[in-house]
Amino acid sequence: FALKPPKRWTSEIYRRPLAVHRLDKPTSGLLIVAKTKPALVNLSNQFEQRIVKKTYTAIVNGIPSEPLECSITAEEALILGVDLDTETDGDRWQLIDHTLDGKSAVTVWRPLKYGKSLKAKDSTLTLVELKPKTGRRHQLRRHMSEVKECPLVGDTTYDGGGSALRLRGRGLFLCSNRVRLEHPYYNTVKGREEWDALPASEKCASGKLSLSDDGSTVEVHASIDLPDKFLSFLGKETGRHNKFGAESS
Repeated sequence: FALKPPKRWTSEIYRRPLAVHRLDKPTSGLLIVAKTKPALVNLSNQFEQRIVKKTYTAIVNGIPSEPLECSITAEEALILGVDLDTETDGDRWQLIDHTLDGKSAVTVWRPLKYGKSLKAKDSTLTLVELKPKTGRRHQLRRHMSEVKECPLVGDTTYDGGGSALRLRGRGLFLCSNRVRLEHPYYNTVKGREEWDALPASEKCASGKLSLSDDGSTVEVHASIDLPDKFLSFLGKETGRHNKFGAESS
């Protein structure tokens, strides 16, 4: 999203926006930045208190198992504290509760789409949606590799090498494509007065700002489309499988 300069009367403006968190170097997607010192403090606190909710999409090598005992409903996922829309995000999810480096690590996930591949484990690639409750180092990559035994495509650290080498070369297929957080200014006393005074047509004109369900908090909902390479890669791999797999059989 393009950043607009702060208004002239805004105090404690940074000369350059500062990143509030980080993405692993090979990960693409949304990065939250602050334009003022108060915003940086507020957003940093939101991350520390796990108020910020992030959603990732990835392609994994193989078919991740979906054991019944790890299945949860959308309502149960919401109670856990991940960002879910019960009307559009489906009702069945999978839970990974697996300690990493001695610390609790929880990920909620579901498969979105399957594609065939001559290079993949079980001849299948799976597009998955991942919602971390916690934020451990390389959590999503390690959970899918170590727990589900389906590493992310292009993950040179956790794909195990061997036959997975054939799927390298196009980068890591992991994108942070959705984020929800509390607006760092409109939830201050002065900011909320400004928000309440805005015409209804301006409050949610962009589709990125909205009130929480109970009306107490102004929230930011940002999302982006997946990079073209995701569906392009699935389509090409499936096409090669259908053409050359049929010939070999």
